[in-house]
Amino acid sequence: MTARLKPNTSYPEVHSLEGSLAILESYRDNLTDVEYKNIHSNICNFAIEDMHLNELDIIHNIQIITNKRTADEIIAHHKSQWGLL
Repeated sequence: MTARLKPNTSYPEVHSLEGSLAILESYRDNLTDVEYKNIHSNICNFAIEDMHLNELDIIHNIQIITNKRTADEIIAHHKSQWGLL
């Protein structure tokens, strides 16, 4: 499974660390061990604050770590969707 956004898809909220890690696991074959561990660490750091990453958040993490998109590009996209740009 590649880390691409699915058109017209609503990504449901995740309410547990285990749920976020299960989503990451589905993308494991497309990541190096270092990339996987870095995203795993990021997911765990958010979970400490009781913020659980859903599939869209994890796809964005993958896109950033694999140099497909920058964080600034993702932020600009969200701002344009929300009418802030």
